Amino acid sequence: MRAWNYMTRQMADFLLYVLIPGLSVFLPTAWSRSLLARISACGWLLSAKSDVAWNLTQEFAVAGSVDPGNEKVWKKRWKQIELLDVRDLYLMSFGRSRAVLAEIEYGAPLETANDRVMIGMHWGPSISTLKMMAEAGLAPAFLYRSPATQALRRRPFYYLFLSMASRHLEKTMKERAIEVGGAGRRLGPLLDQPGSVVVLMDAPPMEGRPTLSGPVLNREAVFGAGFPTILAEKHKEYMFYALSLHPDGSLRKKLELRGPFTADDAQSFVQDYAGFLGEHLSSDPVQWRIWHAAGQFFKQ
Repeated sequence: MRAWNYMTRQMADFLLYVLIPGLSVFLPTAWSRSLLARISACGWLLSAKSDVAWNLTQEFAVAGSVDPGNEKVWKKRWKQIELLDVRDLYLMSFGRSRAVLAEIEYGAPLETANDRVMIGMHWGPSISTLKMMAEAGLAPAFLYRSPATQALRRRPFYYLFLSMASRHLEKTMKERAIEVGGAGRRLGPLLDQPGSVVVLMDAPPMEGRPTLSGPVLNREAVFGAGFPTILAEKHKEYMFYALSLHPDGSLRKKLELRGPFTADDAQSFVQDYAGFLGEHLSSDPVQWRIWHAAGQFFKQ
């Protein structure tokens, strides 16, 4: 049974992280979106992960924001986001960045975020965010984590995808790609330099670190206190952003920008961010990429 489970996992990973996105590299973008739309209807593809995301949405989301009778449609859209992110990485890695960026609809001029902190979340098919910013001359800086080598033995095709993502970040941002590990000491000085720093605030905070809390989905959510404190101390202007799957079903993306704002103190910033995150989670919870971590993020 273990051997069979291992083989089926490798087959699924090969399809998701090699074959499907690799084929997309040779197709016009409209054709590749059509391919992903069809594949996302396959019930067996990503079934375990979509089941987990769906079940946790039912547990944590605001009552009424997720229709229990719409499970099939919800999971299909969840898979489209996953598939699109992998496809976008392949296209950007193989010289087709312009095709990916051409699929983004801008709700506001991206240039307004220049030299401001962009505060986001693990949301939507957003792997193209940093390339989008770099092409617009915003000089993005971002924290990232190199893939754990253990994954190479257990899930080699997934490890390939993670390695491609790391190389893409390093190539896009060069010296402004900041690997996790002592990153807090480097983030502060970066805020004083030209360019836009990108921060995702919705990850569960590391154990033992100071935290702040704010209301999300009628629950208290916990956030790391380090970056909000630095942001407030420096009175640095910031903007909230979300790169989302377009609601028109085209598998295109839409960029939302709000701001600029300035934080008077760390807690008021967290309150505002919690409102931004909660608004999106209640209106379109399928786009949150880390439902699997909801138990760590929300206070029990």
